[in-house]
Amino acid sequence: MAALTSAQAAGKRRGMPLAFVIARYFVYSFVAVGITWVAAFMLLSSAINTGYVVEASWGPANARAVATELMDADSLEPVDIPTSYRYLIVDASGRTVATDLEGAQLDHAAEAADAARGAQSEDIAIEGGGGGLTFASFSVARGGACVLVSEYLPQWASHDLAETLPNPQNIMFAIGIAGSALALALVAHRASRVISRKMRPLADAAVRIGQEELDFPVGRTNVREVNDILAAMDAMRSSLAESLDARWQAERAQREQMASLSHDLKTPLTVLRANADFVAEELECDEAPCEGDRGDIAAAARDIAVSAERLDGYVRLLIEASHGVGSAAKAPVSPVELCRHVVLEAEPVARARGIELASSIQPDVAGAPDALLDRTMLARAVSNLVSNAVEHARSRVEISCMLDDGSLVIEVGDDGAGFSPAALEHGCERLFTDDSSRSSTGGERHYGLGLFGAAEAARAHGGSVVLANRVDSQRAVLGATATMRLPLSA
Repeated sequence: MAALTSAQAAGKRRGMPLAFVIARYFVYSFVAVGITWVAAFMLLSSAINTGYVVEASWGPANARAVATELMDADSLEPVDIPTSYRYLIVDASGRTVATDLEGAQLDHAAEAADAARGAQSEDIAIEGGGGGLTFASFSVARGGACVLVSEYLPQWASHDLAETLPNPQNIMFAIGIAGSALALALVAHRASRVISRKMRPLADAAVRIGQEELDFPVGRTNVREVNDILAAMDAMRSSLAESLDARWQAERAQREQMASLSHDLKTPLTVLRANADFVAEELECDEAPCEGDRGDIAAAARDIAVSAERLDGYVRLLIEASHGVGSAAKAPVSPVELCRHVVLEAEPVARARGIELASSIQPDVAGAPDALLDRTMLARAVSNLVSNAVEHARSRVEISCMLDDGSLVIEVGDDGAGFSPAALEHGCERLFTDDSSRSSTGGERHYGLGLFGAAEAARAHGGSVVLANRVDSQRAVLGATATMRLPLSA
């Protein structure tokens, strides 16, 4: 986890700043708009170069030459006036003959026409009218006058186009505005797609974490701020994965503990049932029990009491396990006292099955110092080994306690059929029940938890459980042994 965090800290700052990404698309927008307006202007210039449009300066620059040409015309018609000019034509009495002016421009042109009718026939008056307008007034050949009004705007060269189409400059502006809007829309679309792609690892990570899929690598982008968020999400994913794994492990341990405790209830229940049956049979007998029988009944009663006490302890452990409380913690325990306790608890089990129990505790065990052990857990574990041996023994079970290389060794053997090859390899695995050579003589169902629980208890103390068969010189199986080895040093 530390290595992962260091890698994230080293890599999350790599990449370009988000401000650079945004500024880049601002630049794209400015360039795109600029290109659009340049294209619109070039389109207008091309129309001017090909003669479809008259440039904006042509009207004011050529007002005198055009006026001179029109002045000498036999008759003056609106069609004779170039499209760069708006006009007012009056007759000799000052009456308007034709015009395309209106408003203030018409009033100004009327005043100029009245002045032109009273001036010399060769005079051409050119004056500014404000707002970029130029007024050229002159008299015409058959009396009357004409006023040409020019504005600094491009115009269509053809009268037909001038009458049907907007001013070329307005068309240029429309093209520029529409093109700019289209360019900005395209840049925005491109920016949204790029930013969405850079944000996609965030969305993917959020979805997968939401679905509790936590074993995946969080992606990276080339944007620094996004990588910061991704690194934070990766840390959250890792922390959540560890938390869920710890919870799963705790729940699994709780389930296994409860299953093991439930399995261990079989042993005292077997003792209770067997001894209760024995006491009932003896009490139902018509004959008065002799002294020996009374001793057996008393022993059976003691076994019932001991087994009831064990049941009570197991029930309390089950209640604690159901509440998530672990079993007893390790405490200093005398190895010899542990062995004596194990033998004492094994005796009722053997008597209930009618099996002879032999036990031996080596002298060096008594001299061993106290060790940190979970006495309750180990007693249950050895009880499982004894129950397994008693169930499959023909007539005899042996318990031996000894010291070997700083470890307490508890060996439980029986004179039964021995373990099958599969059981020798997998017998201590959880839920393993396929041991055909040691089928239960009592017809009881096996759950594959007894040897597994014993092995787990040994592993919790740094030890192990080893299964083996005892054989004679001819390799004939004499019985089975289960050996628990518990290191006594911390």
